[in-house]
Amino acid sequence: MDGRGLFIAGSDMNAGKTTFSLGLISWLDENSAGSATFMKPMGQKTLLRDGESVGEDTFLVNSSLGLDMPPEFTAPFTMSSGIAQKYLSGEGPGDIGKRIRKAYRYLRSRSDMVVVEGTGHPGVGAVFDLCNASVAGLLDLPVLLVLDGGIGSTIDRYALCSSLFREHSVHILGVVINRVRESKMDKVRSYLDPWFEAEGIPVFGYIPYVKSLARPSIGMLGRELGFQAQENGAGTSPHPAEGFIAGFGSTSEILGGIAENPGSALLLSACREEVLDAVMARRLSGALAEGPGAIVLCGSGSGSPPQTAEGCARLGIPLYTTGRSAEDSVSILNRRVFKVEPGESVKIGEIVRTVKCSVDLQALMEAVRSPVRGTEAGEPGRAARFRSWLSRVFGRK
Repeated sequence: MDGRGLFIAGSDMNAGKTTFSLGLISWLDENSAGSATFMKPMGQKTLLRDGESVGEDTFLVNSSLGLDMPPEFTAPFTMSSGIAQKYLSGEGPGDIGKRIRKAYRYLRSRSDMVVVEGTGHPGVGAVFDLCNASVAGLLDLPVLLVLDGGIGSTIDRYALCSSLFREHSVHILGVVINRVRESKMDKVRSYLDPWFEAEGIPVFGYIPYVKSLARPSIGMLGRELGFQAQENGAGTSPHPAEGFIAGFGSTSEILGGIAENPGSALLLSACREEVLDAVMARRLSGALAEGPGAIVLCGSGSGSPPQTAEGCARLGIPLYTTGRSAEDSVSILNRRVFKVEPGESVKIGEIVRTVKCSVDLQALMEAVRSPVRGTEAGEPGRAARFRSWLSRVFGRK
């Protein structure tokens, strides 16, 4: 290992690999004399930009941080639909590993640090004979493992994920624990710190769960539900809605939800006119200071009632309609995991600040540049566990 690259792996999809990469590269740009760049060797999700298919995560990181590298090197291979079957039948690409190595060499020759992000859990890509663990080994990179916050579940995930990297003789540099509830932070640390210390694995930080980062924008909601803005209502807002409130239950319960989350969109059945009347009355009287961030009338195939559109226009509440029922709409959204998108500068800024404040990035990069293998990949923490056992039983160190 030459100390110029780091592989970010996760215990599963949506573990927080991309958000951590955003924070790390931003920190490197501020605290390193050289440049840093980003690479996702094997992507799964793509989007169209200027007529070309590019990896979602690669585009997010590159566009958010102003990184200027050709996509054929930052995202050399995409696991598009059907390509696994072609590969297994001998029709797919046979030079994936070569393509990935070439891309990494290119990026390393033009930057001082390459942050390489894995895809999904460590086994993803095995169908191409290149799982995350084997890609890290192919590039001879140490691994930082991002794990979801918890206690037993976090240790279980680590045990499962680390075994695959060790099988490929990949050095695990340490872990970062992501999305830890603030109320449980001290408890989680009190159990995980000693456990990982006994394993000889550094914990570089605990990233708190930030609720606002998980809230979908109104644009995301619109794409999922296919709703339309009402022209005679307020279609835009200086503070677009984020997140949603399921408009079920009694009127008072729904009003309470709006009061607690005034910036969220209210998903409401179009037949719940009593709720709409109550929202308008409370807002006009001042009993409800603000909110909802938007109203989405569900099951409304013929637009919104004129009085509703007029009331929303007066109050500055964006109004939308969708033909889907409220039940279907909420069910769709509850099954979806929403990630930050390019252009969401407020969220991206919050991600970067949170990572920088929660993770000892200086210690992490010192470990990357001068990796000390206190424990070999195949012998995870045995010496450390033995010393810990001696200390507990005999009071020795």
